[in-house]
Amino acid sequence: MTTVSERFAKDNYAGAVLAVLRMRYRCRSCGATFASREALRAHIRSKHPVSYYAPRIGYVSALVLVALVGGYLVLAREPPAQAVGAPISGIECWSMEQVAYHVHAKLEVYVRGERRTVPANIGIIPNRCMYWLHTHDATGWIHVEAPREIRPTLGQFFDIWGQPLSRERVLDVDLVSSGLGMRVYVDGKPYDGDPREIELIDMR
Repeated sequence: MTTVSERFAKDNYAGAVLAVLRMRYRCRSCGATFASREALRAHIRSKHPVSYYAPRIGYVSALVLVALVGGYLVLAREPPAQAVGAPISGIECWSMEQVAYHVHAKLEVYVRGERRTVPANIGIIPNRCMYWLHTHDATGWIHVEAPREIRPTLGQFFDIWGQPLSRERVLDVDLVSSGLGMRVYVDGKPYDGDPREIELIDMR
């Protein structure tokens, strides 16, 4: 698959370019991607055993912690996750990370041939909540983590980011007044529709 940077080298396009690559299961430790949850789990067990077993050991330990309060045996456990932040474009912000539905999409933004950074911690309010669309680092990987299957869009992610996205303006660039165009690629293929409507789902 031709990368966005290779396309720039070939045609020297000076406008704005959005590239979205949709993946389903991605290893947080090394970044490898897989077609199924089972394949990802097998990879983690084989290549990152500490990451696979440590959370389970910690969880079991947490469940067996007990306290005697007022003559009653109380099981120590974390409170259930709940929506605590104000929704943005229909995406909620919950007190705990969700894993029931977990997919990834990678976003690359170029303006005049220079790559723009997609910052870390978009959609994460420290010590409060995490939106179902968020980033953990500045690599461009968008995490879709929700308590159920959803079909979020790139426009919703930009709303959470607090940045504009349209064919006329992206980030701090007014494409109309600058005389620049926009090219959009989804899974390596040109996309001519509204960039806000690109679904951040697994590759089909």
